[in-house]
Amino acid sequence: MLVIGVCFCYASIAQQKYQQPIVWHEAGVLPTINKEQSNIGLSGIITGVIGNQLLIGGGNNFPAGLPWEGGIKKYYNDVLVYSMSHDSLVHSGSFKLPSNVSYAAIAQTPDKIMYAGGENENGPVSQVYCIQKSKGATGFDVITWPDLPEALTNAVAVATNSALYVFGGANSKGVSDKVWALYFDQLTAGWKHVSDMPQPTSFAAASLLNGQVYIMGGRCKGADGISKIYNQVFAWDIENNIWYEKAALPETVSAATAITSSDSSILFIGGDKSVVFSEVELLAAKIAATSDTTIKKELTAIKNNLQKTHPGFSKDVLKYNRISNTWGSYAQLSFTAPVTTHAFISNSKIYVPVGEIKPAIRTPKIWVGTINK
Repeated sequence: MLVIGVCFCYASIAQQKYQQPIVWHEAGVLPTINKEQSNIGLSGIITGVIGNQLLIGGGNNFPAGLPWEGGIKKYYNDVLVYSMSHDSLVHSGSFKLPSNVSYAAIAQTPDKIMYAGGENENGPVSQVYCIQKSKGATGFDVITWPDLPEALTNAVAVATNSALYVFGGANSKGVSDKVWALYFDQLTAGWKHVSDMPQPTSFAAASLLNGQVYIMGGRCKGADGISKIYNQVFAWDIENNIWYEKAALPETVSAATAITSSDSSILFIGGDKSVVFSEVELLAAKIAATSDTTIKKELTAIKNNLQKTHPGFSKDVLKYNRISNTWGSYAQLSFTAPVTTHAFISNSKIYVPVGEIKPAIRTPKIWVGTINK
């Protein structure tokens, strides 16, 4: 009996010790098309929670074939509404955004989802909108807010009680280092340039912690078509308009997402460590630089094969400790990791909806994570 008791105790301790800090499950999926065709998923969506409803809008995919097969990226303006019941999501309605959009900068307050810029079939856009519940009704209103001073795609945004801030993004001239602010009590005054970032950045992750906005990782495409991938982390003190360099990420990474957790730390989720991405960019530059059709064909085949055989994106979840200014490994995603999505936290649950899981391949799945206490 003694031996059995000791073994049982040891097994319980071991199980507790190695238990994943986040338990993930598939809470929902994008609805079928015409009630019969499976949804291939979306990337670059507008998403968030208002009340007890989760919204997934806009986005893009390749419905007629992958790009190396001649497929064209298609953009959308549909918004899917999901009712949240415990850990499950039920598709309960839909509405339309004013225009097709993807890769916008997204932020939210308890009763609003705001998105700024992004892109569509014609390139980067400058429009800004606020989604909120209709007064005295069950639907949603999409309210037009002042345009950004420049068209931006793949920027990031955060919202405080008083303002919406947009950081970086790609524009017609390259990659921006500007911080724009729209103050809620001065909407008609439009956007104000309030700071310059330490470096021009797109495809970053952003999170608000203790009055500071953390801009993590990302990339900047140069004039030669080659991107510099970042591992730097900078924090912007909003009140004092000061930038601080914080502990760098363990590796260069872009297209990740991040949340501020209830224990006042930051969870940095997934991302593209860019090994394949950088090789593809180099090959694209070589293809553009040569006029030899045979060499172009050979290099294109190599580039396409790299994308076809892509191993997938990072499953790492890193945790940032503000007090010690350190990053550490925290968890692993238990599912195929998406990038170019927007994670958020609601009722102590982490939501990671849809996204890109390999070059040009999207997922229709919505994942929810519960943090173990």
